[in-house]
Amino acid sequence: MSQASQQIGAAGVAAPPSAAAATAAAPPTARQPATVSPQPTSGTPTSAAQAQRKMNTPQRLRLLSLGVVVAGLIIGLIGALTFAYLALSLSRAKADTAQLIRVQKIQSNLLSADATATNAFLVGGLEPPAQRAAYDQAMSSTSSLIAEAARAQPADGAALAALNQQVVSYAATIEQARANNRQGLPVGAQYLRNASADLRATTLPILDNLVNANAARAADEMHAGAGYIVIVLAVLGLVTVLVAQIWLARTFKRRINVGMLASAVVLLLIVIGSLVAVLQLRSALNDISTGSLAAVNAAADTRIEANNAKSNESLTLIARGSGQSFETAWKSSADAVANNLSRLSDKPELASQWQAYTDVHSQIRGLDDGGQWDKAVAKAAGSGKSSSNTVFGTFDGNLAGYLDGVSQDASNSLADEQPIMIVSAILILLAGVAVALLGRWGVTERLKEYR
Repeated sequence: MSQASQQIGAAGVAAPPSAAAATAAAPPTARQPATVSPQPTSGTPTSAAQAQRKMNTPQRLRLLSLGVVVAGLIIGLIGALTFAYLALSLSRAKADTAQLIRVQKIQSNLLSADATATNAFLVGGLEPPAQRAAYDQAMSSTSSLIAEAARAQPADGAALAALNQQVVSYAATIEQARANNRQGLPVGAQYLRNASADLRATTLPILDNLVNANAARAADEMHAGAGYIVIVLAVLGLVTVLVAQIWLARTFKRRINVGMLASAVVLLLIVIGSLVAVLQLRSALNDISTGSLAAVNAAADTRIEANNAKSNESLTLIARGSGQSFETAWKSSADAVANNLSRLSDKPELASQWQAYTDVHSQIRGLDDGGQWDKAVAKAAGSGKSSSNTVFGTFDGNLAGYLDGVSQDASNSLADEQPIMIVSAILILLAGVAVALLGRWGVTERLKEYR
């Protein structure tokens, strides 16, 4: 072996292994991967603790201040709008009640006119001037009320237009009946019967629908449930303010925050005041529904059925022995009148006056059934103190006066509640602003301690 080869071999034995070779030769389990923790950069939160520390006490106070202001303004605004809505509902209820009374008067006037027209036919020839004037007055009042009702409630426009056509048709048929009656023609009585039948078959159903529609509208508007929204909101606001007061006491080691306490007191007053206003309104509406408005409906129904009975009394005599159907209708109306009068406990004299009329009617039926038709007609169409017209006129006049009185009471009662709702709306709005300002002042006093 040459000297050079020996040197190379020696060098190969003595040379240390390279880093790469050592790495390659190391077993796989001998290597452990190194972990490097990332370094947080400034301005970027990397943990829940840092996010929590970001919301410091001054920031929480500012957020609380904003929350109290927003809550107070929301409660005040919603409270004002709610009570303003209740005031508007009362106004609509008053208008619907007035329309209901108007339609009921139309019914009464039409049946009163029909009762007068049929009674005048019993005389024959030219009817008595007083009865003619009473008929004309009733029809004129009916036309005026229809026009007034159309202006007052556009929703009733189509029904009132149809009603007006029926009233015009009825009046025209009555005039034909009168023209034939003046000439002594029997066909006049048939025209009269046709007019009365059409009135009950076509005209009165339209009026019944109008009565039901306006009664439903009035009932829908006469409620106080919306007021409870304000009470719920105020209670939630009060609970929130009390929780905030507890947090402030614990954070600043002080039991009372004057501003927040005053805000809580105002919220408590809102709760109490709103509850009193809502309960008072609910009680008042219930009294109106079961009191004056119920009396209006009972009195109107009574007058309608009473005039219906008076008309059928005359139609029975006009039929001369073949009017049993009219007498049956009279008995049905008389029963309805008696039932309605039992609901008018504050006017017992009306019941006695109606009884006086039914007694006269019994006398008329006794004379007619006994073959004394002329005497029965004289009793029914005469003007003496004991005649049917006089006795019934006393009852009808007193009933009409009572109806006007209770109608005015119902309208006034609804109107009396409106100012209370308007004042409540203004006070709640001001109270809501006070809650916002007082709460903000209370929080601001704590915030100043950081400045």
